[in-house]
Amino acid sequence: MSSIDSFTAALDGLKQGHETGRLAHAYLIVGSPRGNAMEFVESFIRFLFCREPTKPCGTCAECRRVQDHAHPDVMWIGPESKARWIVIGEDEEEGIRKVNRFVSLSPYSGQRKVAVILEADRMNESAANAFLKTLEEPPASSLLFLVTNSAQSLLPTIVSRCQRIVLSAAPEQDGPWQSALLDVLRRGPPQDSIEALIQSGRLKSILNEVKKSVGAEEDASGKEDDDESEESREARIAARVLEVRTGLMRQVLLWKRDLLMAVLGADDSVLHFGDEKQVIREQAAKMNYAQAMRQVESMEGIIRRLGRGLPDEAVFEVGLRAR
Repeated sequence: MSSIDSFTAALDGLKQGHETGRLAHAYLIVGSPRGNAMEFVESFIRFLFCREPTKPCGTCAECRRVQDHAHPDVMWIGPESKARWIVIGEDEEEGIRKVNRFVSLSPYSGQRKVAVILEADRMNESAANAFLKTLEEPPASSLLFLVTNSAQSLLPTIVSRCQRIVLSAAPEQDGPWQSALLDVLRRGPPQDSIEALIQSGRLKSILNEVKKSVGAEEDASGKEDDDESEESREARIAARVLEVRTGLMRQVLLWKRDLLMAVLGADDSVLHFGDEKQVIREQAAKMNYAQAMRQVESMEGIIRRLGRGLPDEAVFEVGLRAR
């Protein structure tokens, strides 16, 4: 099924759930928080609030307010500070506490209070625990959407209380860094601390190019908003960089999993990097199951630590030493 078909099928499923009164209270939408996943959520919320016979019409006041993220019964929240975290908030006017209070109120113009948490994996520990309480006892009129491309970084207790909709397992990676990443992967896992340091430097170099590219795209877009602070602009750029970085690290994880599959003697058809099967099998021939499994676990650890905001260099240098 194509990504477009998956999008349409999932959206139709939500619409049917609404019409039959079988919507869940919380959905985990796995996809790009600034791309297909946000578009998906916007599309459904327009359908939810549109008052025209053919929903969503896209032109009525309700649809326009949803599209502009200005509907009184819909809250959008995401990481805004330079630290790129969603925090609990010092009072009910900030962070997750604001979300929890918002969904507890009665709807203003419709039958639902909807809260959308973009980049939900960026909730820090205290925010995640506070939000978990709302998930455990959601207000009757609430509808919660957690949008992320890094679902594995969320607390398992949060994931278990949401109905998952997967639009894309990882962001599309269209850029010069994709070929550079494959060059790194083809070299194989580092065999000692020196090689780990070298590979860490190569990965860091790729991420630096990502940052330059995203910044250049932002400048070329010519988007200017007099009301937007420099901090907000930097935060938006940082969000895009993190999204690409997450996708790149998942590509590395998929390569490691392909190595594990090759060690186990799996058929070529199950390999994610099917075009690289010869290289993958040559690398797999040099390791046993325990070594291949450690490679996978190490990469999963790297992704988790990066998600907690630890420095790239330190995470790579330690995590890449696993053999």
